Amino acid sequence: MPDDIQFYDNPNGQPFDKLPKRPPSDARVTDYRVMPWPDGTRVTVEMGLTPFKEFPSIDVSILTEDGEVLRYTSMVGAMERRPAPTLWLPRGIPKGTPLIALIEVLGDEAPLQTVRVAFAVAGPIVKQAVEP
Repeated sequence: MPDDIQFYDNPNGQPFDKLPKRPPSDARVTDYRVMPWPDGTRVTVEMGLTPFKEFPSIDVSILTEDGEVLRYTSMVGAMERRPAPTLWLPRGIPKGTPLIALIEVLGDEAPLQTVRVAFAVAGPIVKQAVEP
């Protein structure tokens, strides 16, 4: 990909030459949809990402309310603008149990962005835009 290609967020309809250039590794979560499966066995965590030039690395964790990690996955060099990993939940968790989906966009030394989403096992879909 040529180095002169620039990606922009253009929420106000400004001319492209007046917009600031984004760093190549500056991917952020713009919105999410956490979809617990009705049978209580899995959860799908879908997220929208800002345009990116370098493929971002993203960690997705499922936590208890006490912070115990139940499930964890890493996407190294995510290529899609709307990744949606599905994670199996541990057996025996009752339907309606509150859990947390933790989405972290990783930087070189620390997370660039952290998004926490509360949801219930076999509960309703949780969907929301992320404030910049």
